[in-house]
Amino acid sequence: MRSELETAIHEAALHRDDELIATRYIIDKWPQIDIAAELGWRRATVGDHIKYILERLTEVSTRLYKNRT
Repeated sequence: MRSELETAIHEAALHRDDELIATRYIIDKWPQIDIAAELGWRRATVGDHIKYILERLTEVSTRLYKNRT
């Protein structure tokens, strides 16, 4: 499962910051506030990016893994 998530994040062609957010939030299970502190952003800004990231990863994952059972 982790490798599939890493593949989906890579295939999503996210901006560098969004790829970092995706990795920290989805794979490493970091809280949004810690990601915000690392980037020097507000937590709400990270939350807005996470909404976009999750939508994009859903699209990419569906395309990559649609024929799997």
